[in-house]
Amino acid sequence: MEALLRSDLAVVFKHWRDASFDIWEEEKGLHYYTLRVSAAALDSGADWLDARSDSTNARAYRSDAQSILRRLDDYWLAEEQYYRSRILESGERSAKELDIAVILATIHAAGDAATHSVRDPRMHLTLARLETLFGDLYPINRERDPAHSPAMGRYAGDVYFSGGAYFFSTFGAAEFYYCAAPSAQDPHRLLERGDGFLRTARAFTPQSGDLAEQFDQRTGEPRSARHLAWSYAAFISCIAARRRAQRFLMG
Repeated sequence: MEALLRSDLAVVFKHWRDASFDIWEEEKGLHYYTLRVSAAALDSGADWLDARSDSTNARAYRSDAQSILRRLDDYWLAEEQYYRSRILESGERSAKELDIAVILATIHAAGDAATHSVRDPRMHLTLARLETLFGDLYPINRERDPAHSPAMGRYAGDVYFSGGAYFFSTFGAAEFYYCAAPSAQDPHRLLERGDGFLRTARAFTPQSGDLAEQFDQRTGEPRSARHLAWSYAAFISCIAARRRAQRFLMG
């Protein structure tokens, strides 16, 4: 197991600067999600190596993790008020720059630094932009119950099956707010924000509890993969984050 972990860390260390395809397997470039989780892997790996007296590799990995985060600062688009999800290998601007993948990167990488985490005000602005996007875009979000947050998708112009909404995106938005609540000035407000997304997901979950990949943006009916493991995993991690936030609020 140790040999496998060392090998994996070495691959991340060697290749994080290389262009790759995004988590949707659609566009090649330097992606916020890939870079952010790579930084988290290298930083955690450095701690693991320090515990094994491998200070040389630990120092190098920790240094590169910080280099990645500094590079991600350049993904902030001040005029648009969001972190872009990608810089394409071609140098062209992508229509998919505003993408839930940035929010998923933050919760999957964890961490509580002032930037590129759930504490980052710019990340909150990015999620706000996504909420507005899908709130206006999806018919099922129009005239919704005020206690329900918008069903969330991936990016504008998605054409895969119904183009969203996605359970993992909606649960991901909820998890973001639950993870952010303990460090917020008003944690109860963020807990309620997260609960709004859970209410939406519940409203479109069939009585069986089965979670497909999507629930149709027009009808709310299940679409795409009938039992998507990611949908269930996103629900589990979301609820775990909610329970941690509740424990914090209860002292």
